[in-house]
Amino acid sequence: MTPLDIHDFLEYRPFLRQAIEREKTAGRITGQRDVALFLGLKSSGHISWILQGKRNLSPRLVQRIAQMLSLSQPEEEYFGLLVDHNDSENPDDRRRLMAAISRIQSSRKRRIVPGKVAYLSSWKHATVRELLALGSFRKSDAEALGQQLLPTCETQDVRDSLQLLEELDLVAPDEEGILHRTDSVVTAGADCSPEAVRSFQDSILELSRQALRNIPREERHITTITFSASPERFQKIRTRIQEMRQEILTLIRTDPSPSVVYHLSIQAFPASRPFGQPHE
Repeated sequence: MTPLDIHDFLEYRPFLRQAIEREKTAGRITGQRDVALFLGLKSSGHISWILQGKRNLSPRLVQRIAQMLSLSQPEEEYFGLLVDHNDSENPDDRRRLMAAISRIQSSRKRRIVPGKVAYLSSWKHATVRELLALGSFRKSDAEALGQQLLPTCETQDVRDSLQLLEELDLVAPDEEGILHRTDSVVTAGADCSPEAVRSFQDSILELSRQALRNIPREERHITTITFSASPERFQKIRTRIQEMRQEILTLIRTDPSPSVVYHLSIQAFPASRPFGQPHE
């Protein structure tokens, strides 16, 4: 049985529901009555109310559940953050807690092996990798994968991408030959070639231009803002974009059922010289 990783969840109730079911399958409990007894609750119905969202978890119950499920200290910390975030009704608290959740998630991203810039040489490699999360695909399905992409790709290009992804340990086949991502999120990292990153970003921007022309508005989201700001305020905007990016990555990593591959690019760049600066 594949281990249940709490970091794959952004809602604690689905995690708790699956964890209890696994405890039953393993024979460690017989049902919710055993859970209630372990937690010191008078009624097993309280567990049902929690799972249905009719009751919230108290800090004491968070600790007891962590003990029951043998969660490590980092796992218990993450579980507690999920509980606080899911049960809070205060928007400021929810943003603060999401930031904490995102920081933990960001430490779990797989980094591309330094020097292996081939992954960033084409948008196709990253897109093929994400497409593998949407179904059960083997190397022999290269043609079908290529036809699924927008724009479509040649079968040989997909074969080359699958080969590269395996070499970089970004995908791996299971016993039946079905290819799986080795993690849901990868990052280039600060030590990756800036030229390779720029080339990859340029290819994504070209795709966005094609999407603007060819993809219906209701299937995409492309917006632009032209604004004036001080350098200090622009730095605050950059920080907010980074925070938003981390939150988006957390939503991506914890999505239980992805069905479409998307590209997301965010740009903010100067459209004028600083006021008063002379022309060179």
